[in-house]
Amino acid sequence: MKIARLTALFGFLFLPSVNYAQWSISTRAESTLYVCPGFYPGIVTFDDGSSIVLGALQSYIFARKIDERGYYIWTPPVQVFHNDSSFITDVQNVSIGDWGGWTSDGDGGVILFWYDHRGAYRDGQSGRWLNNAIYVQRVDRFGNLRWTSGGVKVQGAETGLKQGGIVSDGQGGCVLAWVDRGFDYPGSPNKVYITATRYNGNGTGMWRTVLDSSTQNSSFYYRDLSRAGALNYIGCYFFGGNATYTVDASGIRSTGSPWVESFSNVSWRDSVLFRLSGGSGLRLLKLGSSGDTLWNTPFSARGGCEGVVPFRKGGLTPDGIGGIYYLYSCQDTIYHFDSTGQFQRILFPAIGTIGGYVFSDRQRGLVLAGESGRGQRYQLTGEARWDTAYRYLTNAGNAEFRFYASDNKGGIIVVFWPLLNGIYVQHTGRDGRVGILTSVKEQASVPVRVELAQNYPNPFNPSTTIEFALPKDSQVSLKLYDLLGREVKSLLDAPLTAGYHRVTLDGSSLATGVYLYRMQAANFIAARKLLMMK
Repeated sequence: MKIARLTALFGFLFLPSVNYAQWSISTRAESTLYVCPGFYPGIVTFDDGSSIVLGALQSYIFARKIDERGYYIWTPPVQVFHNDSSFITDVQNVSIGDWGGWTSDGDGGVILFWYDHRGAYRDGQSGRWLNNAIYVQRVDRFGNLRWTSGGVKVQGAETGLKQGGIVSDGQGGCVLAWVDRGFDYPGSPNKVYITATRYNGNGTGMWRTVLDSSTQNSSFYYRDLSRAGALNYIGCYFFGGNATYTVDASGIRSTGSPWVESFSNVSWRDSVLFRLSGGSGLRLLKLGSSGDTLWNTPFSARGGCEGVVPFRKGGLTPDGIGGIYYLYSCQDTIYHFDSTGQFQRILFPAIGTIGGYVFSDRQRGLVLAGESGRGQRYQLTGEARWDTAYRYLTNAGNAEFRFYASDNKGGIIVVFWPLLNGIYVQHTGRDGRVGILTSVKEQASVPVRVELAQNYPNPFNPSTTIEFALPKDSQVSLKLYDLLGREVKSLLDAPLTAGYHRVTLDGSSLATGVYLYRMQAANFIAARKLLMMK
């Protein structure tokens, strides 16, 4: 009754320790799980179902790791980068959201790179940045920055606009590939360079290889980067066509002419899969870890698909069992190639209404989600596993810059900016109910120590969430004070069970300014600042 009276009086929502996942069961974008500050999102997922969510905003990059149920592993979010004289994105020169890239470090952490304006040239007439530098940083599985503060400088801004990608080297480091375009930069060589480099797990450069360059042609563009075994496959647009180069683990590039009219779409464990196009029709080629051909299958895709909604993800998606899905832009068709290269056309009648982000469920099936905010899970034969498709976002139009990734357990994580302050995520669920994980045994997670987390979002308007952890049952007091030490409100004063707890503060009656929230539980006392901004 006391908690109920507090809720009614102060407008606070108290959520006790629960036995279900933290993933939001709300389908409103603004009510899903807040993760970290940012504007442009990113995510890398791991086999245990955990993930690292990234957020980028002007001169900031943030990262936060969450477990398979959505609970925070890193508290507070890690500030990967900040430099007031630098911007990590420029929408005039780089596609919106294309502020860099990221890959797993192979040990539960992430390696990421970004385009940076440190040392850049800005055209005085147009006011545009005509170039970007490249920096890279590693965050380990504990949330520690492992490389030089501010990031390791891969390439300076003097050679012009960069376009590139990143893959893990399988040993705690990474391989980067990019295109330098030095045109329109004072004093730079009038050339286009295609370059690859490798950094080890300590952030030390191991080698750098220039794959090709041109003194006259400015139409080199980076397309993709994949790794299989000891070989890295680097694709680019090349003299009006396409090419793919290979570079081994020592930085030695392939001899002979690059492969023309070939697309390296995806790598999966020890193989790279290519979609080949040509006058004789479509081919799907699978290469092994040493570059050997495992199979080479010609096929004819179904025609007459004009006017239908195409797959947004496009290309190829691993099925998790050694084969591949070819996502064809027909509203009822996916081609599946098994581990031997044999293929079949599978009908999915709901594709036209749901969309085309497709991931393996790791159980010989797939999960499909779309821009409409709906999802469905299928068996490999095409039958739906759930009675009906369900909505994971009812107002998908408010979820900007969406990025989709498999949770590697049978669901999809959607990360986005919901027209608010920060990066939010939603989980599609694994059994046809949003946010609920019944495919794993759900138990209350008991923390090992008392913790008081930073509120989120912060700054906030009008509400913010305060989280804390209790390793054992305790009497808890949580109060809000102004900077003069005067008590503003009592948020909570009640006995609580061991576990994770949340209090949501409605600050609509508060004046703009800095406040302190103070928690006391047994012998533990801690306080943190929060900022209300109207």
